[in-house]
Amino acid sequence: MSSETTELLSLPYIMPSQAQKHVTHNEAMRKLDALVQLAVESRGFAAPPSEPVPGERHIVAADATGAWNGRDGSIAAWLDGQWLFMVPNAGWLAWVKDEGKLLVFSAPGWIDFAPAAGAAYMLGINTSADETNRFAVKSDAVLISHDDMTPGTGNLHVIVNKAGAENTAALLFQSGYSGHGEIGLTGNDDLTFKVSSDGSAWRQSIVVDRETGKVGFPSGSDYREPLTGPRTYYVRTDGNDDNTGFVNDAGGAFLTIQHAIDTAAALDSSIYDVTIELGAGTYSAGPGLVAKAMVGAGKITIIGDTTTPGNVVLETTSANESGLTSTGVATIYDLRGVRLVGPGSGATFGLFAEKLSTILFRNVEFGAGWSQHIRAADLAIVEAQGDYSILGGAGGHWATARQGIIRAQNITITLTGTPAITLFADARYLGMMMVNGTTFTGGATGTRYRVDGNSVINTNGGGASYLPGSSAGMEATGGQYM
Repeated sequence: MSSETTELLSLPYIMPSQAQKHVTHNEAMRKLDALVQLAVESRGFAAPPSEPVPGERHIVAADATGAWNGRDGSIAAWLDGQWLFMVPNAGWLAWVKDEGKLLVFSAPGWIDFAPAAGAAYMLGINTSADETNRFAVKSDAVLISHDDMTPGTGNLHVIVNKAGAENTAALLFQSGYSGHGEIGLTGNDDLTFKVSSDGSAWRQSIVVDRETGKVGFPSGSDYREPLTGPRTYYVRTDGNDDNTGFVNDAGGAFLTIQHAIDTAAALDSSIYDVTIELGAGTYSAGPGLVAKAMVGAGKITIIGDTTTPGNVVLETTSANESGLTSTGVATIYDLRGVRLVGPGSGATFGLFAEKLSTILFRNVEFGAGWSQHIRAADLAIVEAQGDYSILGGAGGHWATARQGIIRAQNITITLTGTPAITLFADARYLGMMMVNGTTFTGGATGTRYRVDGNSVINTNGGGASYLPGSSAGMEATGGQYM
């Protein structure tokens, strides 16, 4: 460049006393016409096209030949039947038509404008970015698409990365700039879905375990989790009902048996059983335990200490409530290794099954405080599948009504301390008891049996004194003692 041209674009000056000034002026206009709003056809040609059209412009590719020899990187414009070359300065912008891409010149060559812009410290689109939100957008919609311009692979990944497991990588959803939903890795590497009503207190709704892929619902769900195998929940007197119930320690076990039952009953059991294991101690059941049905073919087994049942005590403290009440079609519970203690007032039953439900039990101790230890009604079944004990007196031990069935066959029943049982076996209104082959160790006071209303007590010929008691039994209104 010289004093006869401009500093930046090398446009020729009109000199004093110059003849044919229009020539110089037109030369400058030609250059401006070529450079202003610069848009080239391509940057991929190293040799000039054979039939250029007026005004056609190119960025000369490397190793140029022919009329473009030695013009690598320059702007070549076909003007007035010849090529006009312009050497770019840093910062020149050029739109490349065949690529649909904006380039910027940065010595020694042309580069994509997008990477240069992407290196910015912060970027705000229709809003201001700040130190926290270095990239900020205000828009009715944001589109992120696969690369069909280069073209790319056709795939698209949006990556949210964090430094370590204890950090957070998440999508936060806000209303009025207050958070109400969050999805991501929040404080660990399990995928977590969280919600908040006020933007401050958060609840975990869904947790996907990173190791197993299993889905958990910490806050509960109307969705029934399908079992793919047997499951065990743990209950301890030092547990917490906010725990998962999967681990047998204070930090993992449930606190209450009813919460474990409710959790199990919310499952879809498919063909699998659920076991609830009880730690040693006394569990105050308050109004008693309600056995709820699971969906599927599985049953729920509650196990305490089958060797020493007295180590696990289930105590009902509310009048007119039973220890374990089972009601409803397909409700099947198996109780083992516990001592049942009643409230001592009202109509209460240690085990009470009704309406087509089933309770199985073994290694159970029936303590005091019940009006009847065992009751079955309305086509329900209570079945002793193993030995058990009677420690305390009651108004009755077995009671059936309305086609209820009690089975206690070929087992040993141990009575401790000669408990006072007003009516040991009471079968009414088509009730049935199958109690043959049973050995009774110890004795009791009270009437041995009453059977009426076309009910049946089957001892398989055990005789009038087969059942414990201190006075004879009775039959009435079609009842049969066999």
